[in-house]
Amino acid sequence: MTCNLWIRNGQLITPKGVLHGDCLISKGRIVEIGSVGTSVSNSGYRPLVLDAEENYVAPGFIDLHVHGGGGGDFLDADPEAIQRILAFHAAHGTTGLLATLATSSVPEMRQAMDVIDSLQLPGILGVYLEGPFLSRAKKGAQNEDHLLPPSVSSFHRLVNDFQHMIKIVAFAPELRESDKLLGEILAMRAIPSIAHTAASYDQVMKAIALGASEFTHLFNAMSGLHHRDPGAVGAALTAHHTTLEIIADGIHVHPWVVQFLVEWLIQKGQLDRLCLMTDAIRAAGMENGTYTLGGLLVTLNGREARLEDGTLAGSVLTMDKAVKNVMEFAGLSVPEAIQLATANPARTLRLGARKGSIQIGADADFVVLDEEINVKATIRAGQPVFRREGG
Repeated sequence: MTCNLWIRNGQLITPKGVLHGDCLISKGRIVEIGSVGTSVSNSGYRPLVLDAEENYVAPGFIDLHVHGGGGGDFLDADPEAIQRILAFHAAHGTTGLLATLATSSVPEMRQAMDVIDSLQLPGILGVYLEGPFLSRAKKGAQNEDHLLPPSVSSFHRLVNDFQHMIKIVAFAPELRESDKLLGEILAMRAIPSIAHTAASYDQVMKAIALGASEFTHLFNAMSGLHHRDPGAVGAALTAHHTTLEIIADGIHVHPWVVQFLVEWLIQKGQLDRLCLMTDAIRAAGMENGTYTLGGLLVTLNGREARLEDGTLAGSVLTMDKAVKNVMEFAGLSVPEAIQLATANPARTLRLGARKGSIQIGADADFVVLDEEINVKATIRAGQPVFRREGG
């Protein structure tokens, strides 16, 4: 057995609980967990050794919904910008993400997919199309000039040649012909996600019956919970087999609402439905100033990114901060919070046991975290991609 990395002395967050021990990695996969010194000695190889120093060793974070960061946006269709995005989020523990495209023109979105596809970068797990089949009434920070009514022909013009890489497609179920669009999304084995919608409870439940299985940034840009119309939020709480994305930055969703949602899901035995995500834009990791999102001007002031009219425009959240926040807001333990950033999104993307967990045979994607959930190191496919100075 060839072994190229030995992670020693960690508090391993595994499906069986937190275990003190080591991980041995060969050819990008986990091959042994526990006390691996004898295996290393007998192998005859001298692997790179990373001493976790009693810190947590968790599966690498999986961000289902991220537009950019570090000054880059996936819509730039620029290899250097994409590398900056991956490097920025790797420094915050993310080893896999969906390259999310905000509503733009069909040629621009196709060009971005073409560049992403050509790069074949291991940190990109696929593409998330957040538009253009969204409600104008709940457009949020989506570019209204490029919103399209759902149609099979428009969808094919957008996705043809890229079906293999598209994992999630957002849509508003109240729009005419949305049921036909939903069928096309399912036919190419992507996930239809309820998003940017003014739909009634009944309209959303109909879409779920037809196969919609996710809610894009729950509570944001959707019909809320009202005592005479439960809306999209009520449908999300009702449909127990759907996935719920949430932006846990304390801005998009009030901390008490995050606490309520987590406690409600735990009571129902459904915490595996909830996925932390960032919705991060190019301004993430940057100084205050003016940036763009889908051709719209966005001003970053502190932790808030907004359009000129005050509309929230994505976030500057990172996955390590999302994990830390959900622990603070909802009182979750470290393993529980880590689940929302690893196993749950991996399950949503139908990755089985290959990603999102520390077990033999899984991809060697890790993040090393201290007690305060600060990232000490990030490993992707058995290769260190980030290590904090002095860590």
